Amino acid sequence: MNSSELNIFNSMPFLFWVKNEEGTYIWGNKVINDLAGENVVGRKDKDLVWAANAESLRADDEKVWESGKPEFTHELVDHSGEGKATLNVCKFIGDFEGQRCVFGISFIIPGPVS
Repeated sequence: MNSSELNIFNSMPFLFWVKNEEGTYIWGNKVINDLAGENVVGRKDKDLVWAANAESLRADDEKVWESGKPEFTHELVDHSGEGKATLNVCKFIGDFEGQRCVFGISFIIPGPVS
């Protein structure tokens, strides 16, 4: 996949992102950028508004790297453009512009955060 093939995800109502092995975002759609309040590309979770949750987000990424299999989980971000948000997430390994990466797709679970 390449960035032009991912542009369709900018018009969809869920978060979609790509991270390299170091945990740096190398692509993010409009929804994740809106949730972060800035462009996530070139940044790590620890550099974004949800930095307090970076360790647990990275741990979920590591599970995918280690197993090579898709992971389905809920992730909590304490600070975002939505305030606190619980996300229903699927992360999986894929190829992005010739590089092995973790892809993520998610949506915000409406309602009170538990």
